[in-house]
Amino acid sequence: MSLSYNPHDPAFLIDGIPFEQLQEIRAHQPICPTPTGAWYLSRFSDVDAVFRDVEGYYADLGPITGLSGVETIPRDQWFLSEIPEPKHAAMRRLFNTSFGPHRTKEIASYIRTVCDGLLDRMLEQDVSDLHVGYAMPIPSLVMANVLGLPESTSDLFMEWSFDGSLMTRPETPGVKPGRPAVEEYFLAKLNEQRALAEPDNHVFKIFLEARFDNAPLEDQEIITQLHFMIQAGVHTTRGLLVHVVQRLLEDPELFERLHHDPSLIPVYVEETLRHDSPVQRVTRRCAHATEIGGIMMAKDTWLEVGIASANRDESLYEDPESFRLDRPNPKNHLGFGGGPHICPGATLARAEAVTAVEVLLSRLHSMEMLPGASYPPIPGSLSHQEIPARLNPR
Repeated sequence: MSLSYNPHDPAFLIDGIPFEQLQEIRAHQPICPTPTGAWYLSRFSDVDAVFRDVEGYYADLGPITGLSGVETIPRDQWFLSEIPEPKHAAMRRLFNTSFGPHRTKEIASYIRTVCDGLLDRMLEQDVSDLHVGYAMPIPSLVMANVLGLPESTSDLFMEWSFDGSLMTRPETPGVKPGRPAVEEYFLAKLNEQRALAEPDNHVFKIFLEARFDNAPLEDQEIITQLHFMIQAGVHTTRGLLVHVVQRLLEDPELFERLHHDPSLIPVYVEETLRHDSPVQRVTRRCAHATEIGGIMMAKDTWLEVGIASANRDESLYEDPESFRLDRPNPKNHLGFGGGPHICPGATLARAEAVTAVEVLLSRLHSMEMLPGASYPPIPGSLSHQEIPARLNPR
């Protein structure tokens, strides 16, 4: 049996991820060729091993930004996940200082205020869109707050997420001779902070004062990493929030269960990250010739690392296709990646998702789907479809 899998099939946005096909791939050809010549990794063990071996497999987001690979991109435009060690660790510390667990605790009340305010506005409407009215603005407003920017900046973050420009770089075809709008914005803010006797913005100050090999970061390096913060903190977190609110809408029994036992809400978020992985796959390249699962791979071979498939691996999870809240180790998944380069914003994303659910459950008696309306698949690959609902307050 010879199988092939195209993780970029646009039909998945409409029809959803073909998990039955992935189940067959895991069983018969766990390292599966793709139409582009890459290899798709489907099993948890292989995916986890690649994430842990950051020296053997390096991240390359070139193709999703319209470019062939990092070798065609100036190093000052490399996103955090693409930067090799030891500089990756140094840059990652700047991310952790900007919005690590301690910062998440500081802004917990703000996250709840955001969710309450958005729900207030939705309750004024007969029909609300849980995507544009709730799941989308939460991470945009939170990231604007974390970065010490005006609340109105969140509208720009949402615009750039919807129009796709968050997924471009200065080198992306069609962007030159300027920069993506998000980087033009951050460059202007950076210049404002640099002109002050002492930067008054916490995050900008962290990056402006950073040193690597006794040298400051270049302006393009700084705005590239701020850009990446928005790309991950707004664009990707939106996928998680879309899934947690849509499943509550579609499953009234689950809504009631969580309302009566709020202690299950964090577990619900973890099962969403496993079962409905907001990022279904990421790319890696082999840093040297290697062997995975008996297949020899040359240096620079492309890998499609199948997070969504790994998170439903039968060898690790009992009844993996079912959405369950009784798993013995709910955080045992790869929803945020894995290994030493696991997503630095995971704590913040979890806090946003838990709070978003808590607010809906505490203030709403129920949410109703609209007869005849179409809804995106879960998981939905960061689709932009509406999630129409009638919200009934308690």
